[in-house]
Amino acid sequence: MSFDEIEDILFLEESYNKDSPASIGKSLLLNRLVFSGKKSTGETVAFDQTLYNGINIWIADNHKGKSTIFKIIKFALTGNDSIKKDIKPWIEEILLEFTIGKVTYTCHIDRTGRDRGSLYRFTIEQYKTYKSEFKLDVIEKQVEFSFNSRQDLEDKLQSFFFEQFSFYILKYTQKSSAKDSFDLNTSSLSWSTYFKSIYLESNNYEHLFFEQEKIGLQGKKIFEMVLGLPLTYPINMLKIQQDRVNENIGKIKLVDKSRIDTAKTSKEELDKRYQEVIKELESAGQNSGITFQERPLIEEYSAIQHKVNKIRKEQRDFTEFYQAEKTKLNRIEDEFSNLQNDRRKVDAEILRLQKQELNMDLYRQSQSFFTNLDIKACPHCEIKVSDDKKEKEKEQHICSLCGEESKEQKIEEAEILQKSSQIQQEIKIHNERLAKITKSLDEKSILIKDVKKKAEDYSAKISLSPSIEMDNKRLNEIEDEIALIAREREKHKDKVEKKEELIKEQAVLNFQLEEIKRNQSTIISDELDNLNFKKTVLEFALSALEKKRSLLNKDILGKLEALILKEVNAFGLKSITKVIISEKYELIYTQNDVQIGFNDLSEGEKLRAKLAFYLSLIQLDIEHSLGRHPRFLIFDSPGSEEMVPQHLKGLAEIFKDINNRFEKELQIFVGSALREFSQITDEDRTFIKKEDEFVF
Repeated sequence: MSFDEIEDILFLEESYNKDSPASIGKSLLLNRLVFSGKKSTGETVAFDQTLYNGINIWIADNHKGKSTIFKIIKFALTGNDSIKKDIKPWIEEILLEFTIGKVTYTCHIDRTGRDRGSLYRFTIEQYKTYKSEFKLDVIEKQVEFSFNSRQDLEDKLQSFFFEQFSFYILKYTQKSSAKDSFDLNTSSLSWSTYFKSIYLESNNYEHLFFEQEKIGLQGKKIFEMVLGLPLTYPINMLKIQQDRVNENIGKIKLVDKSRIDTAKTSKEELDKRYQEVIKELESAGQNSGITFQERPLIEEYSAIQHKVNKIRKEQRDFTEFYQAEKTKLNRIEDEFSNLQNDRRKVDAEILRLQKQELNMDLYRQSQSFFTNLDIKACPHCEIKVSDDKKEKEKEQHICSLCGEESKEQKIEEAEILQKSSQIQQEIKIHNERLAKITKSLDEKSILIKDVKKKAEDYSAKISLSPSIEMDNKRLNEIEDEIALIAREREKHKDKVEKKEELIKEQAVLNFQLEEIKRNQSTIISDELDNLNFKKTVLEFALSALEKKRSLLNKDILGKLEALILKEVNAFGLKSITKVIISEKYELIYTQNDVQIGFNDLSEGEKLRAKLAFYLSLIQLDIEHSLGRHPRFLIFDSPGSEEMVPQHLKGLAEIFKDINNRFEKELQIFVGSALREFSQITDEDRTFIKKEDEFVF
């Protein structure tokens, strides 16, 4: 395998040097918690608590709401809702104000309906002011993010806190819970999981982190993340890849083993059946003489059918062409007839106009003749017509002979000439139209002859098409012969089918036997070779990274070991003389010269050792600027009412000592029913409820 292929195996999306134990210099400080709603009894819920540095303690009887306060805080910081189902409907609105570094945030959650709200970059007081002034919708620059569901809140809080404290997702694999499944499921450590190093719930004091911390080595991974141990990211990602490679190798080997086992158990059966098939084929040899020669008949039938179809197609085509030409001829003849009618009409119109023109000309000539006559005397009495009467006739249209006024107006010659000109123009137009009609008639006449010729040609081709009568007769004969063969085959159907089945089975058996033989010599596939090489590369890389990390972590782990030992001794566990963090990142205590693990401690010792461990994580940041712990802890019901007075007093003194030493450096919330804890911190940070009184 080449260097590039090895590089591909070891390639990661992010840098191998992603992790750093150096402190980011940030801590998480809660300033104020407000939530409201209504209990099922109708009683109003209105909780508003200012929170301080150092230890803040709530003292109240069991089941009076201490854990609910912590779970509301957890919900507002992680989006993981573990509030009891019967109490959850009471809470309608949550406001949590906290500071990271120098920036103050307020998480607002509206629980009326689907969870929704925003994370703002200002205090609760500012939120209330903006809300009262209806300005919450116009302060986008001060909104870190908004959400519209609980899952949306959880996802966005994870991204937010991952960025703030340089956390990220670590993964682990675990076997699928499905029955008979060899698959591995990949799970991830979320911000909610890492929060278990902050919120120490009452049911987890027997464990360093939480009850299921060994599943996928989640406790170890929380430890690695909180410390920011170098090379955590590449080791985690390559380990996941290694688990997947081992999973695939296991599957292939399982398949190969199954294949070999199957081959061994079935080879004898296959051989036995193969011999039986050979014998059955030999005994069926007499059937080999049975043959059915329908193939030539089918081929002949197909050829004749093709010929008949071709002739029929030609006849259909010629008929269609003939009909098309006849239709075309009828249309053209109709057009020719219409043109002839048009020509007759135009001829008649021209003749009419010519007559009209002749009449106009005669009228003009006659009028001119009579108008130019000079009347000298009356033709009846021969009395002379005076010049005055002639003038009067011209001016007043009174006849110079009879003296009567003329009622008819004479048509002027100019008007007659104009009318005559119009008639001549119409005659010209009609002559032009007549010429076009005549031309079209000539063209149509030629076209009619051409179409008639084509129609006659197609008619002749139809007449000359060969007859298919004999072909149809032969087709019927072949059909009868094939039907006869089919009846004969039916008589021997079982024998023929049996022989065909035996031949097929022989081929299948032969293939199966050859496959078994081939597989026996090639059990390990190329894929398995590649996976084994990949496994070797990953094992080498992980081994080298672990060795390098061991050297890199020596200083930080040594300092943490010293801090843990110092704290467990300060908390009264003087019998513990040494603390070692193993290669698997497990705490090993030397107690009375015997090495023991955390789970080997007594109940009272576990609580003190756990307090010492988490306090040391915070001290590592305070004193050495190492690690990523947010310096915020929640202890829910540490100790129990059954503790002996000496241990109870000692635990109270431990908390008091922590508060005195680290008041300004961290923040710890304690919830307890033990009244003995009332003096572990200042009065303004101690919230005590009377017996049987609820916290809210």
